[in-house]
Amino acid sequence: MIEGMIFMKKHNIFKQLLIVFAAVFSFVLLSAGTTSASTIGDLYGQTITAHMIKPTKMTPNTTTTFDVVLKPQNEQAYYQEAMDVNDPTKPDFKNFLTGPQIQAKYGQPQSVLDQWVSLFKKNHLNAEVYKNGFVINVSGKVKYIDKMFKTNMNTAEYHSDPLQFSSKKPSIPANLKDTVFVILGMADHSKGNFYPDTDVSFDEPVKAPNYANQVSHGYTSRFTDTYGVNDLYKQGLTGKGQTIGIITFGNVVKSNLFHFWKHENASTDKNRFTVRTVKGNTINKGYVTKDDSEATMDTEYAGSVAPQANIKMYYNKAATSDYMNLINSYLMAYDDGDVSAISNSWGLGPNNYFQILEKRKIMPFQYVQVLNLVLAQGALQGVSSFVASGDNGALNYTISGLVGNDAILDRSIQDTDPYPSNPWVTSAGGTSLPFQFKMMVDGHSLGTITNAKERSWGSDYYWPFLMANSNFIASMPEYWDLISDAGGGGFNQAYQTPSYQEGVPGVNTYNAREYLSQYNQPVFNAPLFHGTNWGRNYPDISANADSMTGYQVYQVSHGKAWDNYGGTSVVSPQFAGVAALINSANGRQRMGFWNPQLYQLATKSDSPFHPLNDTDENSNLYYTGQPGTVYNQASGLGTVDFSKLFNVYK
Repeated sequence: MIEGMIFMKKHNIFKQLLIVFAAVFSFVLLSAGTTSASTIGDLYGQTITAHMIKPTKMTPNTTTTFDVVLKPQNEQAYYQEAMDVNDPTKPDFKNFLTGPQIQAKYGQPQSVLDQWVSLFKKNHLNAEVYKNGFVINVSGKVKYIDKMFKTNMNTAEYHSDPLQFSSKKPSIPANLKDTVFVILGMADHSKGNFYPDTDVSFDEPVKAPNYANQVSHGYTSRFTDTYGVNDLYKQGLTGKGQTIGIITFGNVVKSNLFHFWKHENASTDKNRFTVRTVKGNTINKGYVTKDDSEATMDTEYAGSVAPQANIKMYYNKAATSDYMNLINSYLMAYDDGDVSAISNSWGLGPNNYFQILEKRKIMPFQYVQVLNLVLAQGALQGVSSFVASGDNGALNYTISGLVGNDAILDRSIQDTDPYPSNPWVTSAGGTSLPFQFKMMVDGHSLGTITNAKERSWGSDYYWPFLMANSNFIASMPEYWDLISDAGGGGFNQAYQTPSYQEGVPGVNTYNAREYLSQYNQPVFNAPLFHGTNWGRNYPDISANADSMTGYQVYQVSHGKAWDNYGGTSVVSPQFAGVAALINSANGRQRMGFWNPQLYQLATKSDSPFHPLNDTDENSNLYYTGQPGTVYNQASGLGTVDFSKLFNVYK
């Protein structure tokens, strides 16, 4: 589905896409019915425009929250140590730090933190300092926040002064003011904030093959049989004693999880699953869901891949993946200290969206720096972090303009979400497994859709069929969105190429074909071309994500309980499950941040990776493989033999 869109799961709706760029971007559902009518014209219009949803207006007695991010001490050393503790060639390898140790080396002095807490208390606000010593979460009534900062949160805007949100500057002691890097969340409720919203739904269900049922021993075996995870089970690895963190922007019904785990022969101990409510904002309460399909899928599969691991869900009471909420999810997990692997399948949105908010003075310009600061902390603490790379391939949705209350949408390879492409996470890409699907319409076969090999996930396997059936999409608009499904991947120039990618064959070079126009029109017989680029190359590693060879999810509220899903969002939690398995081995230290070792191993003769390097039938609808290399932007280093990774990962 459209990268960055929240996927509102309602009865009998196929792929309702809501809130572009602001939330879950890697979630694909097949074989569900629909309720509202759409013609190809309606659909086309809805893919190029989006109504802007505005925040709920705040009252003086509304309780809300914001974060004060303080300047870290020795910032360059902080990032270097975060990389070194995960690099087996460095003396500090595996010398992970705890939160208090991070504060002692890199956070603000306790005296400064105490002064901040005291100042907020004096202004009737509650302040809690995260253990890293450079982020403070503050909560309280709007009237007290307005008074302290001399602003109105319904109209608040960022200024060059990090503490100023109106024409007046607040009276903050100079010694404290000098410690502030940025404040997050202060303008979340401002009238200038917005989320683009589109709704694409169809008359007819898409009757895809239920390949998720074609497994021999549980639905999780689609992943574990294919990528060598069963060999880890044979060694007695179960994830016991480990805790996996799952970040969600929707809640779950616990009975669904335990039913699924029982079906998969995973632990159903009621104590293995806990929910932590994240400190954060709810921008628009109308979109909060108590039974979210994405959250259900992520939690079910993390807990089945690692059948004895504990699962701790970090739940945000907000349907949109608000920037500050995401930051607080990680900080809470780091403070808990027991999470050794963490997964998230919600995106933030492309850089272009943040740049628009920045120009509107709703988002601080330091948003990328804060992402780096917080996600690097996970690496320093030895947490393995995984993020779904997206389901729209390289051609991401972006905003080309604003007209009244509408956003004009476009697609571009130049616009990338800074979160799944951040250099401090392992970006989870997608592949397609082999399948054949006979396309039947009104009892007549129009042809066969075939994928003959495991390949980078891109739906260009439809192209031969579409060439032979030129009017198919116009007459069957419910397939429109399927033909633009692909794993996220490409370049993000918001970041320099990280050191672990430098010199790796295939990084910063690419092969590509333009399989789609900017408006999702198939382009047939596109020529292959080669180029160079720079920045953070993503994803890092990949696994089956295609809903055509998908995964069964159990969720009673959706009528038939079991349904077929896909997306890179089911890959990310399964990678976290594998991390928990390996961490549970006797005598093993935490795997920590995977990327430094992954790229070192990829260039060795005993590499545990299978690069997907073909230039034909191997795309994410733009990037293809590069023969003779170990990396390509459609699927990263390729797929992983986790049995082999277990043996060679230090």
